[in-house]
Amino acid sequence: MTIDQIQEKLDRIEKDSTLQNLIAQANARYILYNTAESVDNYPKYTIKDDKLNLLAFHYLNLGCRFIENEHLKNGIFPLEKGASILENIHGSPEVKTNLGNYYGLISALSYYVCFQYSKAFILIKKIENDTVISKIVSLFISRNYQELQEIINSMMVNKIYTDDYLSENNEEIDSSKNIYEITIAKSLNNFIKYFYTGDKYLLELAKINLKNLKIIAEIKNEPDVWWVVRLLIIITDGISEASLWDSLEKYFDTSDELVRNYIHALTYKKYGRIYELFITQRNSLYKVISEENNGCVVSIPTSSGKTRIAEIAILDSISKNKGSKVLYIAPFKSLAYEIENSLDEIFHSIGISVSHLYGGSLFSKLDEKAIDESDVIIATPEKAKAMLRGNNEILNQIKLVVIDEGHLLGANKRLIVNEIFYEELRYFIKQNTGRFLLLSAVLPNAEDLAEWLTDSSENVFKANWRPSDERLGILQWNGDSVDLNWRSTDTERNSFNPKFILSQEQPLIGRQTRIRYFPETKNQAIASTAYKLRTFGPVLIFVGLKGSVFTIAREYDKCLTDETPFVFKNQNDWNAFELACLESYGEESEWIYFARKGILCHNADLLSDVRLPLERLMNKEKPRVIIATSTLGQGVNLGVSTVIFSTLYQAGNLITSRDFWNIAGRAGRAFVDHEGKILVALDTVNKNSKKVNRERNQIFNYFDKSKIDNAQSGCLELIKYLKREAESNDISFVKLIELLADNNISEIKSDSEETNNLLDWIDDGLLSLHDINSIDKNYEWTDDYFRNSLAYIQAEHSEDITGDQVIQFLKARTKGIVAKVGEDRNKWKSIIKSGIPLNSDLQIEDKLESLISIIQEYLSNENNIDNKIELLKNIENEINDINVLSEEFIESVNQDEIREKWLKAIPLSEIATLEKATSIVTKYYSYSLPWVLNGVSKKLKSKELNVESETIEELSILVELGLPNLVSVKIYQSGIRSRSSANEISELYDYELWDKSIKFYKNDLIENIEIYKDLVSDGASKWLVLLSKFSKREISVLQPIPDFTFPNRHKKTTRLLAEKINGVQYLTSPDYKFIEDISTSEIDFSSVNNINGVFFDYDESDGLWKMNNLNPYLKFEE
Repeated sequence: MTIDQIQEKLDRIEKDSTLQNLIAQANARYILYNTAESVDNYPKYTIKDDKLNLLAFHYLNLGCRFIENEHLKNGIFPLEKGASILENIHGSPEVKTNLGNYYGLISALSYYVCFQYSKAFILIKKIENDTVISKIVSLFISRNYQELQEIINSMMVNKIYTDDYLSENNEEIDSSKNIYEITIAKSLNNFIKYFYTGDKYLLELAKINLKNLKIIAEIKNEPDVWWVVRLLIIITDGISEASLWDSLEKYFDTSDELVRNYIHALTYKKYGRIYELFITQRNSLYKVISEENNGCVVSIPTSSGKTRIAEIAILDSISKNKGSKVLYIAPFKSLAYEIENSLDEIFHSIGISVSHLYGGSLFSKLDEKAIDESDVIIATPEKAKAMLRGNNEILNQIKLVVIDEGHLLGANKRLIVNEIFYEELRYFIKQNTGRFLLLSAVLPNAEDLAEWLTDSSENVFKANWRPSDERLGILQWNGDSVDLNWRSTDTERNSFNPKFILSQEQPLIGRQTRIRYFPETKNQAIASTAYKLRTFGPVLIFVGLKGSVFTIAREYDKCLTDETPFVFKNQNDWNAFELACLESYGEESEWIYFARKGILCHNADLLSDVRLPLERLMNKEKPRVIIATSTLGQGVNLGVSTVIFSTLYQAGNLITSRDFWNIAGRAGRAFVDHEGKILVALDTVNKNSKKVNRERNQIFNYFDKSKIDNAQSGCLELIKYLKREAESNDISFVKLIELLADNNISEIKSDSEETNNLLDWIDDGLLSLHDINSIDKNYEWTDDYFRNSLAYIQAEHSEDITGDQVIQFLKARTKGIVAKVGEDRNKWKSIIKSGIPLNSDLQIEDKLESLISIIQEYLSNENNIDNKIELLKNIENEINDINVLSEEFIESVNQDEIREKWLKAIPLSEIATLEKATSIVTKYYSYSLPWVLNGVSKKLKSKELNVESETIEELSILVELGLPNLVSVKIYQSGIRSRSSANEISELYDYELWDKSIKFYKNDLIENIEIYKDLVSDGASKWLVLLSKFSKREISVLQPIPDFTFPNRHKKTTRLLAEKINGVQYLTSPDYKFIEDISTSEIDFSSVNNINGVFFDYDESDGLWKMNNLNPYLKFEE
């Protein structure tokens, strides 16, 4: 059959509306199976399962024919559709049919052929195995290679599978069954051994044997086996396409030690081993690491593998540019922590060092030490900006910049400041001939950003594929019940769960007389729905207001009347959260009360010490429910099966479509959920049909991914705003440019302070760019440079402004900045290095002499914490009126007490009782004030006042973290995430400033934990234990096997493995062509029996067999 004939057959059934309606009905019914809906509530389906089974195999046959004719891409669609039909009929545990397990096996194999490893994995877990072939294939698909290897080993020494036995009994029915079983078993063994070693011979051998087996099945007319073998043959080709070895050898030399070690680090992981790349990951690489471009913008859905793509890009950069560094920019501290843990898990074992720069917007000597020890630097944009302006040496080493959550652009202060920083970064990366990699899950206009950062709109990779499907629906509450109305491809019969929740009368308690129902409000209905859906996995409930988090939590709590206490599986993660929560909020807080019940709450009020362990719990554990505002939506990896939107509003405003999908995209976990469920609540109580329909249509608009908002240049929006303001005051654009160039801001708008503050967001970035680009008083550089800016690129498609006007504006503003600060380049550098907005920087310049006097007076006194507190108080009194501090400064009658307790590491739960203490600590002491102090330090350094500079640098770090000395800071940053415990533990050490690194303290605490934990309080001791447990690398230490002789065996194989099978010691070749009982050997192989990655290779030079270890998580005693 030709390709055209195959396509014609496929088109014919795709256009058959009757058949497609049957398929849609089966899909709709499957939803009801999976939500445990009563059969009484099913619509009247017209499905005939037998006909659908035949149709499924027709699709599978067409898909296989495409692939067998080397048209893989054409074959994936019909294969996956056939697999889904079989799953919809037989994939629910609620449905039992005679051949259900076989159909399920074929469906899972077909998913695997289509590179849908997650769907195959989930489905095969539901299948009961009633044959040897079903059992071993199921173990392969479910990636349980250890048990599979044990079964194959037993088969290899079983008499009934030997060649002699099979040849003597070739006429018997059991004999052909045994041939099928042992040939498939050997082939699966070869697949596994290939994943671990990259030895292509093993795959080739498997394919030859399977092809011969298919011929036997055809001759014997055994279609059940024939289909299994047919799909396994195609899987062999799929492995050649998707395995790490094959995927990476297109771009790397896989014989290179670093690259091989990287592959081994993934394949030999203790948990969650990686053998293949997702289809999105493979398809992206030709653009991500191509030497023909300057980088790439990757836009793929959540859970599609963005971090792995970044990992491979980092490997590429470091392997090609020895001694270089990678900068990984994460928009939030919590995401930076998560990325650090993810990258370090793999890179640590292959010698690539990863460091996360802690803190907000300051850069200190502590950071310099961390950077010196690192190949990959992870930082927020603010931290990266402070680092790069403070250290040109680092800047010159960076060859790759990864920007995570790259869609975070727009017209607010932080995003505009970050955009201007990226404009700056663009200059240096080009100078370094470096590259950008921007990652996002919600970026419809990726081309704009690619043109901006990589010089070409072609450097984009986009895909919609994700490992789990998405199921969208409306949670409709009518006052008496909840209906779940799911969107379906069957327009005649939409799938729904009517009366999914029924309002029920509650028993009267105590003196109650009014009859109560539950649920009786929208919030109770949402909580009840989330509670019932928990059987599919954790549920995330999005709420629009901070206060609503606990409102919903209280309603969910009412659903738990008969529940047993919730237990977190990973007690280390739980203990870290509990300790942090108790220190920050105290025993009586709702945060801890609900968390103990498996109800995890999250909003913007969370303190960072609590937020980080909480998000780790959300990532690694399976809580009953997570209730959060949109603060959780950005980047944090969540393990949830269902997302319920209680509202589409955030703080009174409709959320953007981009934010909706950022949150909704969290639904559906790879290798856990076949589909993620996304529900939006619709309250119909006391609403007329017109209003209900309007709200329903609004929900449907959010479901449409084509309406996701573009990422917009905030800088462009700022320019457009000021242009409009000028026009409203009868100021032409030409006149506006003149006023900007003269720094005559007051004439632009009556409120010149507002205009000044808006320009302040971009001014220090423009000054920095002018400093590095200009010679003498030349401003012509702006013409070429800003022609590549995001503002210019997007202005070219704007009706309100042209690209040339953007350049004119930025050039004029640059002139105005110079008019404002003067021509002294040393002063420019002082402003740039401080990292403080220009207006505030100039205010500090005016106060610098006074500050120097305050510092020098402090230096004349004894160095103790009380004097440091007095120093801080005097500095605050001097600088609190500068712009960046006056915005955040909060007055309190307890100001002095808050300051003292904060710097003396008193637990926040004790400080919080003071007036406005929490706001002062989180907004002022933890961010704004240390940022300004660090800027002051850099100014003092430029004046060669080194002692004064170090004094303020130290103070900025202490203020940011609320600790009394740098030793306690280093201990805190090493992983003791409790201020009071870090301070207590610091007393075990001598006082020092900059000499020892964070890594020194971390290693010392872990090595001497048994001594130290007896010297500190119970709380500090618990943190030491957690530090040790979180820091332990999963390394097994084994007894090495000495070199040995094994005469003549090298003629059969040059590689051996030690296997203990049924209590007997064997040495085998990887492909089992050689297997020998060596029980009488004097060599003790017990330490390496059945250990993945340990081989014995024959050395021709001396005739010895020598141990070889490929597993980076194993080491051998010296």
